[in-house]
Amino acid sequence: MSELDPNTRDHLVSVAKSAAGALPFVGSLVSELLTNVIPDLRFERVVTFLKALDAEVQELDERLENFERNLHTENGIDIFEEGILQSSRAVRPERKERIARLVARTLSSEDLAYEESRKLLNLFRELTDPEIVWLIYYSMNPVFGEGPHSKWVELHPEILKPISQEMGAPREQLDRAALQESYKATLVRLGLAEQKNRTIRLTALGRMFVRYIHNQDEQSA
Repeated sequence: MSELDPNTRDHLVSVAKSAAGALPFVGSLVSELLTNVIPDLRFERVVTFLKALDAEVQELDERLENFERNLHTENGIDIFEEGILQSSRAVRPERKERIARLVARTLSSEDLAYEESRKLLNLFRELTDPEIVWLIYYSMNPVFGEGPHSKWVELHPEILKPISQEMGAPREQLDRAALQESYKATLVRLGLAEQKNRTIRLTALGRMFVRYIHNQDEQSA
C-alpha cells in the first residue's frame, strides 16, 4: 500500500491522535488539531515532539492557562502547526526538544507576540544543529578554568573543537574547518551574532533566541 494512500494517512492520523490523547497536559488540547495539520508527515517524529511539548508544558505552572488560551487562537494554531511541520523533518531528538521548548514558551506568554514568535520559528528553521550548538556556546559567559564553555565543548567536541587549517593539512580536515567557519558565518548573517576582529558575540536577537530554545540542564547532560 502506498505511503500516500488515504487509508494509510487516516490510520496514521488516528495513531497520532491516540498518542496525543494519552498525554496529560496537552493531549486534549491538540488531538483534534492533528487531523487538519498532519497530512503525510513522519508521525513518529511528531509524536516525539508532542511528548517533548507535554514535558515543557508541565513546567509552566500558572502559565498553563495562557498556553491553553493562546493555542485556541488562529495565531496560536499557526505557531503550533509550524512546530509540527518542523518537528516532522527533525532527525535528532535534541532538535525536536528545542522546537517543543520554543513552541511552549511562546504560547505560554500572557499576550501572544505572534510576529515575534513566528520570527523565532523561522530562524530556527534556518539553523542546522551544529549552528545551534555554536549559538548556545557563544551565549555562555567565559570563565577561567573549568566552566560552562569547557563542559559544552566536552558534550560537542566534533562541532566545537578548533580545526586547524594549516598548510599541508589533509583535504578532509580542511573541508571540516571550512564547514566550521560557515556555521559561525551563518549566525552573523542571520543577525544572531556579530563579529569584531576575531571575536564573535551574540546580538540582542541571539540572546533572546537562546532564552527560548535552551535548557540549562543540557550543559550537564
